[in-house]
Amino acid sequence: MSIVQNRSPRRRWTGVVLVVLVLLAGSAVSVAAFVAVEAGEDRYAGQVMDRYADDMAETVIDRVARYGATLSDLAYAVGAQSGLRRDAFTRISAGLDATRLPGATAVGFVAPVATDQIAAAQRLWRARGATGLRLAPTSGTSSHEFVIYEKAFDDQQNMQGTDLAISPALTTVLSMARHSGTLAMSPGYQLLRDRWRSPEERQTSAVLAAPVYTGLGSTAPDEFEGWVVMGLRGQDYLAQTLLSQGDDAVEVTVTDVAGTVIASVSPGDRLPDASLARQQTVTVGQRRWQLAMWPTTRLLTTTDRGLSRLTLAAGAALSVMLAAMTGILAGSRNRALEHVDRATSELRDDITRRELVEARLLEREEQLQELAFHDPLTGLANRLLFYDRLTHALANHVRGNRTFAVLFIDLDGFKQVNDQRGHTAGDTVLRVVAARLRTGLRAGDTVARFGGDEFAIIIESLTGIADARPTAERVIGVVQEPIDIDGLPAKVSASVGIAVNHPGATADDIIREADAAMYTAKTGGKNQYAEAVSG
Repeated sequence: MSIVQNRSPRRRWTGVVLVVLVLLAGSAVSVAAFVAVEAGEDRYAGQVMDRYADDMAETVIDRVARYGATLSDLAYAVGAQSGLRRDAFTRISAGLDATRLPGATAVGFVAPVATDQIAAAQRLWRARGATGLRLAPTSGTSSHEFVIYEKAFDDQQNMQGTDLAISPALTTVLSMARHSGTLAMSPGYQLLRDRWRSPEERQTSAVLAAPVYTGLGSTAPDEFEGWVVMGLRGQDYLAQTLLSQGDDAVEVTVTDVAGTVIASVSPGDRLPDASLARQQTVTVGQRRWQLAMWPTTRLLTTTDRGLSRLTLAAGAALSVMLAAMTGILAGSRNRALEHVDRATSELRDDITRRELVEARLLEREEQLQELAFHDPLTGLANRLLFYDRLTHALANHVRGNRTFAVLFIDLDGFKQVNDQRGHTAGDTVLRVVAARLRTGLRAGDTVARFGGDEFAIIIESLTGIADARPTAERVIGVVQEPIDIDGLPAKVSASVGIAVNHPGATADDIIREADAAMYTAKTGGKNQYAEAVSG
């Protein structure tokens, strides 16, 4: 009896010790599972934010590039005029409006005028159709930049006759565009036309400027004529795009190098996790913009964030349950072992599940990499992959003293199809043209969608530019074949520019030469090809 009594306390203490050990072991396992799952959550959330950051940067670059391409086309059209008149500018800019260019305020033609030439310039532009034009110079400067013609997209004050020298931001972007000979973006500032808006309505804005040269495409020397400019209200221009690209789950702020906020969106409360914040620097119109991105609480609905807490709660509950069962069944070693086996099996299942999650993450990462280098609409290589392959081709052909060609292709008539029959029809045209361009190319050649309705092809291992002509002729032939859209034919044609590598040429040089040749083909009548003059 005493022996039994002596053993009872020891058994009770043994049961207590077992319960404590089970609780400690369960807590350790729960914490380990929590840490592992939380690490997986953090890794996945970081990958999601990386994808959003890359997509945001690419979207901002693409949006500015599309507006810049429109402005550059306008500059070419204006420069092609002999003595630009008001009615000619009206016709050239007729297709531009706030629907096509959301966030844009106006487009205008700006002419440089010296102080002693203001009166003569005013008479000249009035004679060209700017009736009632009154040039209002800014005092204290010897050179002026006057708005001569303007097409406004809103009901704000008409800026014709305004001297843009009044604004340092505008003089900066005009000088940059003139000296570089290409598109330029101003620093962030408030538009002159918005000075009469209420403070609540004013936005930080920017201006795109493209230089205008006469004589382009002719034997006459190129002469600087002025600029075409486009005002952009930052929030109207970028906010909806940022929200859509971020799936309404990412807070984004776009600033210029001076720290001026161009646009900002915040679809939800910011998550207090600094490790998920992302920054991207993009160059638009020769100016750097900083994109700062933070996840919001809405990101929780698109990821597995919160699963780690559920794992910890489940682990704690399981630990308590096992401890209770251990205390009740302390005398039954076999049943205790069964519980241990069950717990071990659950842990193995948890490890298997985490391995499956990691496998899915790797698969998603490969998919994201595929998306980063291919156009989602046509499946062709995108601009980034095209540039990489062009650089690779340039290095290979320089070593082998061989020739390759770049074909730049612009679809003539695509805008009419897109405007008259809708974006769905336009997308169909782009997909069909992409499929036709692939046909007949060799395995080592590259065809890419360069943006909008522009495509590019790299043809390698040629003996000379003559070897590229059959491909250009085939492209022109297949593109102009009718495209069936809902039972009705749609027709487009192709203007093709051909450029080949030559000593000292860089990838950018070859791209510019092919692009210039394409514009030569387009201005020369379209549905034809033109060859670049290298060097």
